[in-house]
Amino acid sequence: METTTADALAPRASYPPTPDSSPTKPTAALLPGPSVGDGFTSQEKSDALKPVFVQPWVPPADYEECQIRELHPGPRAVTFMGRVANIFDIANTPKTARSAKGCVKLCVKDETGAITVRVWFASQMPVIRLGLLVSIWSNHVSDGENGTLSSTGAPLFVSLFPERDRNCYFMVHENSDDGRLCTKPLGYRSGHPLAGLMTLQNFIDGGCDVVGAKILVVVKAVGAKKTFTRKDSSTTESISVQIHDDTAHAILGLWGINSNSPLRQVSRDTNTSNPEAIRSREGWKAGETILLLQSASCKPGRTPYLTLSSASMVDVNPAFPDADWLRHWALRQRSRESVNPLFPANTFKLQTLKHGPVRCLYTIAELDEFARVAPAETFQGCLSVLITEMKILDVWKRQMLFSGECCGTPIYANATSVQCNNCEALVGLRLNPKVVGQVMDETACVGAGKLLFSDQAWQDLFGRRPEDLLRLSNEEMKFLSDRLLFCRITLLFGWTGDESKAGGRICVLGVQS
Repeated sequence: METTTADALAPRASYPPTPDSSPTKPTAALLPGPSVGDGFTSQEKSDALKPVFVQPWVPPADYEECQIRELHPGPRAVTFMGRVANIFDIANTPKTARSAKGCVKLCVKDETGAITVRVWFASQMPVIRLGLLVSIWSNHVSDGENGTLSSTGAPLFVSLFPERDRNCYFMVHENSDDGRLCTKPLGYRSGHPLAGLMTLQNFIDGGCDVVGAKILVVVKAVGAKKTFTRKDSSTTESISVQIHDDTAHAILGLWGINSNSPLRQVSRDTNTSNPEAIRSREGWKAGETILLLQSASCKPGRTPYLTLSSASMVDVNPAFPDADWLRHWALRQRSRESVNPLFPANTFKLQTLKHGPVRCLYTIAELDEFARVAPAETFQGCLSVLITEMKILDVWKRQMLFSGECCGTPIYANATSVQCNNCEALVGLRLNPKVVGQVMDETACVGAGKLLFSDQAWQDLFGRRPEDLLRLSNEEMKFLSDRLLFCRITLLFGWTGDESKAGGRICVLGVQS
């Protein structure tokens, strides 16, 4: 092959041929050990994004203590105290890591006025319930514009961000609440009826359309908390509370963060001897908790359904005479309707009845006549009766040997204690009074469940403790029932005219054959 002059003068290629793909730079082998980051530890990042103030909050300036009616819009370092009358939780989409995740919109009231409070949070939503006593420190009070930032009943509002702003603070009185501060209804004057107060029946019949209508009700039962899914796939919680007065019944629906108010709360600080603080953590109790509802919404139906709006206010256990009357009425009603009320302690004296110099023998008719003539008296004596009906075997087969009540709901089981389905608390049960059916003498008879036996009386009747009945077999239970049927016994009884103690039942202290 001949070589030309141009080929001889051309430089020779000293590089390898171009590969089909670009070469990759070899990576160095990873050495064992911590990875190289940005120089900050995870704890330092957490402290920067979610600062925790270890030291207790100290006011940086002098805050003027005042009532809510003394507040005015403008920059002013003030502190005030009140009770939570309404709660709304508002979710927020944080734009940065230090932005607020949301806020809790509160209506806080005292005996002079109400104000809207927005509590912003960055890490965790504060634990707030209806009726809690709170104190607020703020350096600015604002006026709601056209009702968009506040309600008509609480036109002024303050905005707090305690996790970011050290000039404001929000404190919940968990252990220092004695149950007496800020408990009077708004606008109440001693010796005068509360303006706008009506019965529940009048409220259902059209009184709900009245501006500022108020109703005073008592909690009858607290249902279980339920979770619902909205159309946007978000979830919310709800709880139904049965309420009533002496005229009607209804259901109060609490949604969102309000659904936590009736339930039992776990305290972060258990070292407290304040009875009111311990009582407030117990949650709402059936037959005892009184609610004063203002501007509630009502949905009519067979059972009216009440809900809270942004203009509503709720007073938990308000202090005024109408609430005291309703509480006493509810206690009598609850004791009368209870399936197994507690035996009244320290009311009767069994030893005096057994070994006293005077022991009165009554007939059932004489007992009824004496109780009607002197309804407020408390006395004790003896009854000679015949057991004409024994239901212990039927009750045992139906898993209803022991009974009790929690959250206003009857509970039956063949056990001495069970867990409540609503509040998940452990409830102690007593022997069902209906294991003894009808008893009679020569003058009258007493129906099933109208005799309230003490634990000692049950032991005298069956010859064993009530919890020992659970160890009996079917044949032994039938033998015990047949043995007591048509048996003549003497009941050492006590009677009290206070229906809140025994519910109008004959209290049996002991049994003699």
